Amino acid sequence: MSLIAGVCILLSIDLIASSIYLEPLKSSPIFYFFVLSALLFFFIFFYLIKGHKIERIHLAWLTYLLLISIVEEFAFRMLLPFLLSGAFGMMAAVLFSNFLFASIHYVTLRWKFINCFFAFVGGLGLSKLLESNGDITILILVHYFFTFLNTPLPPERRYLSL
Repeated sequence: MSLIAGVCILLSIDLIASSIYLEPLKSSPIFYFFVLSALLFFFIFFYLIKGHKIERIHLAWLTYLLLISIVEEFAFRMLLPFLLSGAFGMMAAVLFSNFLFASIHYVTLRWKFINCFFAFVGGLGLSKLLESNGDITILILVHYFFTFLNTPLPPERRYLSL
């Protein structure tokens, strides 16, 4: 997934910098700062309600989830469909991009088929949201929220006994 995202981003640096999808963030950064802060407070509250002592690993996990939400939304909702749309049309490009997104979850995370299906459908919903409101930042925050709900805790650290 990182390879695909990296290639898309490298091929599209100019597109990202001048993207209309970043205009809402550029025009209202304070709004998005408060929304992100509210999400983080919700996540911390969730940890406390569940009885988790908040450690650095939790903060690192929240940072990781935000970063993958940013990368995945830029790559699979904005850049890959744009790069493929000239050859296949936008609808086919969006379908392929979301199919690839779900397939990668199946291969790398070994998700069950039904979970990948929901990732595909959720991706289509996010693609529709981007098309309707033109705001990539909202997609990133929505992705971040649902990714946290799906995996609120980092994978267990397992140590080999020697």
